[in-house]
Amino acid sequence: MVTRKRNHRMTCRLNDDEYERVLIKISKSGLSKQEYILSSLLNKKINEKLDLDFYKLINEINHVGNNLNQISRVLNSKNPILEKEILENQRMINEVLTNLNHQIKGASNGNN
Repeated sequence: MVTRKRNHRMTCRLNDDEYERVLIKISKSGLSKQEYILSSLLNKKINEKLDLDFYKLINEINHVGNNLNQISRVLNSKNPILEKEILENQRMINEVLTNLNHQIKGASNGNN
């Protein structure tokens, strides 16, 4: 006979809105329902799994950082730098910051 490690069962009732919100949070966590509920009840940290767009955004930020380092090297070596390169990098930085802002707003809206 196999004995269960967890032999106590608890139930609770949720309205439609509460149930939907819990399901969304479970989905975002990547955990099973049981793992999520246990973690919540035991005050364990629950991390939201990051989507592919977030990793793409981090990659873009790294590229912009590399470009800025290249510009810094050129400026420090006193070689002339083209205005076009500066404007293109500025455009890229603005685009990445806009994308990052959208990601942050989207992540904060999902936690409500």
